[in-house]
Amino acid sequence: MVFQRGLCDVATMKRGFVWMLVAVIFLPCLLEAGDLPVITAEVGVPVLQELMGGCSLKCAFPWETAAVVPGKNAQPVYTLDDDDASTVWIDPSTMVGTRLVFQFPKKLAKELNGTPFYGFDLINGNIKTETLFKAYARLRKVELYYNEKPFCYVTFSDTRRWQHVMFADIMAKQDDAFTMEILEVYPGAKFPNAAITEIVLQGAH
Repeated sequence: MVFQRGLCDVATMKRGFVWMLVAVIFLPCLLEAGDLPVITAEVGVPVLQELMGGCSLKCAFPWETAAVVPGKNAQPVYTLDDDDASTVWIDPSTMVGTRLVFQFPKKLAKELNGTPFYGFDLINGNIKTETLFKAYARLRKVELYYNEKPFCYVTFSDTRRWQHVMFADIMAKQDDAFTMEILEVYPGAKFPNAAITEIVLQGAH
């Protein structure tokens, strides 16, 4: 009986060691994946065309925007920062996972390296009419990356108003890239594709 109990104790110790090894290997990954902060976008004022534009990160430098659908080549996007509430970008993919990449200039003047970048303003959906707004999907949750390193999640309201997102200052440098990956959407009544009217990066001031 003592011998059998000893064997059981050894087997229990082995199982315990295996689970401890699994925890050591995988727990840090799980913690790292779940440790990103979640920011809730602040709902602002109604969108008025006459008030489009104004100060933004563009006061320091412009950027180029591209949409990257999983498995496809990047495509340039020109309607997301054109100061026009009547134009809209529609995700060509009917599935979540598309990334919007905001590429900063390859070369910047010395005094512009280290420009503060601290958030963005967004108009969710196709806001031309209430019918079109409901027809297309709208952003619900995204993950943000800076130079391919994830740093937070953002959740949005289902509204045609401006939404504002602020995060800790990032000192932007030449050739940096800011990325937004679509994770969840509010379903469209007619189309599964997500629509976004405008995204304005904020900083420089």
